[in-house]
Amino acid sequence: MKTFNAYFKKEILEAIRTNKYLILFIGSVFWALMAPLILKLLPLLFKSLPVDISAVFEGFNRDAAYLSFLGDFFEVGTLFFALTLMGIISNEVYYKRLVFPYSSGADPTGIVLAKYIHYGLTFSIFIFIGFLTNYFYTNRLFEGGMLEIGMVIRSSFLYMLYYAFLLSLLIFMSSLFRRGIIAGITVIVLGYTLSIFNQVTSIRVYLPNYLLYKAADISNIFDSTLIPTIIITVVLIAAFLFFSIIRIKKLDFA
Repeated sequence: MKTFNAYFKKEILEAIRTNKYLILFIGSVFWALMAPLILKLLPLLFKSLPVDISAVFEGFNRDAAYLSFLGDFFEVGTLFFALTLMGIISNEVYYKRLVFPYSSGADPTGIVLAKYIHYGLTFSIFIFIGFLTNYFYTNRLFEGGMLEIGMVIRSSFLYMLYYAFLLSLLIFMSSLFRRGIIAGITVIVLGYTLSIFNQVTSIRVYLPNYLLYKAADISNIFDSTLIPTIIITVVLIAAFLFFSIIRIKKLDFA
């Protein structure tokens, strides 16, 4: 518990010092604000082109605008998330920041859990604020559709769980490589690649990216098909954190 408390405070101070809160905020809340504004302005921008395709965007209602935001949030959010936190473990090892704590009896379990819970809570809060922000502006800028705040909140919960999974994967990858960029790129590639399997009905419910698929199904977000997805996602989170702890225990910090 002492290790957990110490590292939780350390992560807060380091996130402030290195502007990680600001970067994650831009990748989530700020983008959630800008997405509907950009979408609203696109018809005006395209009118200046030789071939006018502005009519494609003028028919957008609130549902279409929100679904566009979800797709963009996944792509942009994953980049900001992975590249900002890619050194979450590897930097500690590469710059030998764990030498003194480890020699003083620091518990690797407390280190991993402190990092996971801190950034898991941080990004979940940003996701929730971002989704509500997007709903507010989408509701003001567009008309029509069935979008309601309850749908947005339910979608945000599925995105929170997905990024909780992605964080556990990132921590594990960061524990494997001494260069954080390798971990970051690996997580980005895996995140984007797994989304392809959402088109395969027979296996998509067994992959965490199905959470994103259902988050976009605003007419029926929560249903029984999510049960295996949630169970498998939680098991994967626990497994990645467990193997991260085992990996850190085997590392040579000298």
